[in-house]
Amino acid sequence: MNTIIESLIRIDADKMFVILLAIFFTIEQFLENGSAIKKNSIHLFHSVILQAGYIILNIVIASLFVFVFDWVAENNIGLLNQIEMPYIIKIIVGIIAIDFVSYWAHRLNHKWHLFWRLHRVHHSDTKMDSSTSFRAHPFDVILDNASVFVAGILFGLDIKIIILRWILYMPLFVVHHVSFGFPNWVDSFFGKIFVTPNFHKVHHHQDQEYTDSNYGNMFIIWDKLFGTFKELPVDKIKYGLIEFEGSKKQRFWYLLMSPFINIKRLDK
Repeated sequence: MNTIIESLIRIDADKMFVILLAIFFTIEQFLENGSAIKKNSIHLFHSVILQAGYIILNIVIASLFVFVFDWVAENNIGLLNQIEMPYIIKIIVGIIAIDFVSYWAHRLNHKWHLFWRLHRVHHSDTKMDSSTSFRAHPFDVILDNASVFVAGILFGLDIKIIILRWILYMPLFVVHHVSFGFPNWVDSFFGKIFVTPNFHKVHHHQDQEYTDSNYGNMFIIWDKLFGTFKELPVDKIKYGLIEFEGSKKQRFWYLLMSPFINIKRLDK
């Protein structure tokens, strides 16, 4: 088991992200018979430029992660460092703990206007596909990582658990945003515990009733437990935000500047 864990945490996360995107973007073009490849490539371009700034900030934050969680481990900070348990159990509990804290942080991103200004860039995408996983404001990386810092310090997680959780979550994160739907049995079987792609797509509906639902990252149980779970057939979902409709508002420069523009949140 230790060998498997060590192998997983040695995976280059950035390369893995690019490979996953390439695989699913190619599948999407195949399913569309290549008819929209030019339009899809332009869409990808605007998302990738946003992601470049995101990656630069992540490099800085990664160094901070190593420093903080080495300190946590050395000083036995956090709940799990006060309890004797097998390391594999600590990994499982740690991953669940990160997802629990991330659920509440995600809800806060939707409810607090200042956080929503940053987070709405991800929700602005009116054409959902695998490259939407790249669609995020660079400063949103701070919000993404804040919940991991909080969970890691409170529960006493080490850097290996933090990295392992991201490696395990990344494929799910990309597949959440692909343009094609999944058969209902995926929701019926996996959706009892996990956030399936169809469930996450509901979260990207432009109707705020649905945008403010299905906040979970890996586990859907938090939404079901705290009353924020909603279902909707994928073919009934209209993606994006009404206030971001139009090609001009889908360009990377507008998206980059949008947190500093007073844009009223619209709804049907």
